[in-house]
Amino acid sequence: MRTTTSAAVAGAAALALLLTACGGDDGDDASAEGGPATVRIGYIPGPAPAMNLLLADERGYFAEQDIEVELTPFQTGISLSNALTGGSIDVGVMGAVVANFPARGQGKLFLLNNLEADIQQIWAAPDSGIESVADLAGTEVATTTGSAAHLLLHVALAAEGVPADDVEIVNLDMPAVANTFVTGGVPAAALWAPFDAQVEEQLPDATLIATSADYEDAAIAGGWVANNDFYADHKDTLARLAEVWLRSNEDLTADRDAALADACPRLEEFMTAADCAEIYGKTQTYTNDEWAALYEDGTALDWVGRMEQVFVDIGALPQFVEPDQFFDTSIYTDAVAS
Repeated sequence: MRTTTSAAVAGAAALALLLTACGGDDGDDASAEGGPATVRIGYIPGPAPAMNLLLADERGYFAEQDIEVELTPFQTGISLSNALTGGSIDVGVMGAVVANFPARGQGKLFLLNNLEADIQQIWAAPDSGIESVADLAGTEVATTTGSAAHLLLHVALAAEGVPADDVEIVNLDMPAVANTFVTGGVPAAALWAPFDAQVEEQLPDATLIATSADYEDAAIAGGWVANNDFYADHKDTLARLAEVWLRSNEDLTADRDAALADACPRLEEFMTAADCAEIYGKTQTYTNDEWAALYEDGTALDWVGRMEQVFVDIGALPQFVEPDQFFDTSIYTDAVAS
């Protein structure tokens, strides 16, 4: 794909994520007196990546495992991954970037959250003549390069036989992608929820032409990544984090409405509780036992590998690394077995 970068910065979208802070400087796994472990966790404050984390914190599941957490929101998976690599964060909870930085040797993936089935989307403007992905040939498409939305666009074009070079990407941050699209600056956009709400409100005649659920190769999953030092030194804490995840995931699959009612208010700085619940409804979730089967039969590794391959294809990764080199599935499967 030909890529152009626009310098235009649109007015902030109502639902844009605002914070890019890093965590504190100290984060010992346990105090000298043998007190609870303290884990500095950075996260992307969206329902798909953060729901298990925030629900577990809200319902006290970390405390039950004798873990204290310091939670810090980040605007993007790239900024979070950089903080993780730099050591100011012990664990990062993020989206598709779990198949990027860990593949470079920067952190170990140890949990997946869900599939972001309908969260990434491709939209066409009214009167653009674009009715399908195939019609994107010869057009401009606004997106954020190297993101999960870009991943969907790449997979969709390949599936529909559109040469990547036939599409010109207009590279913007995601609030600007949505704003540029609804104001007529580009005929198409690849974006993610909650920015679809802005499209539906301000450009109601726009057409949704694809989501990641339409393409098997666009299996987009987020998860939990430990920095290399934390992974090497604190496997016991990672095991307890997996136990916490199991509790929150059981709640989300057994009584989603009650779980979302508790956790969604934790994102009120970024979106309404109703928007949070709607966005989480676009994910594909699995029970703990279903996840165990997906880990054990290699499906989870395959999903990560597919994401990684797209990052290689678009030039965001230099080479493909087998996912089992950076995704430790045993932490989850051992937690289930115990």
